[in-house]
Amino acid sequence: MKAVMFFMSILAGTLAGASDLSAESRSAKVEGAPALVVVRTYNYAAVSAERLAAAKSEAGQIFTRAGISLEWISCRVPGADDGAACTEPLLAGRELMLRLVDRTPATGERIVALGESMVDREQRGGVLMTVDLCPVRAVAGRTSTSLPTLLGRAVAHEIGHLLLGSTAHPRAGLMRALWSHDELRGLKPADWGFSAREAERMRQTTVRAVAYVASARHAASTTPVAP
Repeated sequence: MKAVMFFMSILAGTLAGASDLSAESRSAKVEGAPALVVVRTYNYAAVSAERLAAAKSEAGQIFTRAGISLEWISCRVPGADDGAACTEPLLAGRELMLRLVDRTPATGERIVALGESMVDREQRGGVLMTVDLCPVRAVAGRTSTSLPTLLGRAVAHEIGHLLLGSTAHPRAGLMRALWSHDELRGLKPADWGFSAREAERMRQTTVRAVAYVASARHAASTTPVAP
């Protein structure tokens, strides 16, 4: 599999991100029943239940505005007694894996990666993402941003990469590559949602996944079985 790591980064200085928000780039608002995406969460960073719930709520609200509902499954990690076994196969485009880690950062970096996603260029999709609590915690402290809010936005950004199956970072919206300190502090206008085009592409990804499973089940049910 030809996979590429995609990074959502934040400038450690005051370099600005996107400034102009066109009508097409503003957060999508979608009517009707949302599509469903299941996120299996592996909390290796030992994020507290309260903070993790708030981060999930932040990410969930972002996706709700895009017409997609997120369902979270807590999966067991080494050293923890709770969580599901999570041994069932993943449904690509409908089920994803989130790893929360807490790594020691490299020194002297101006641009800090909060997360990364594994995206298959040929298949235009992926299932695995990682968000690092260490830089999330540091940036939240420097910008007086709520840690769960920043964590939720970082998770939503990485989910976006997997569902969009793309390396693209637009100039505006949640999927832009750089988030400046002024944007995080609320001193500069910033959009923390998906564009209408991005929302539609992600919903189509979930629709194709559901159609594939339905087709596979139908084929299995009609396959002759030898006595």
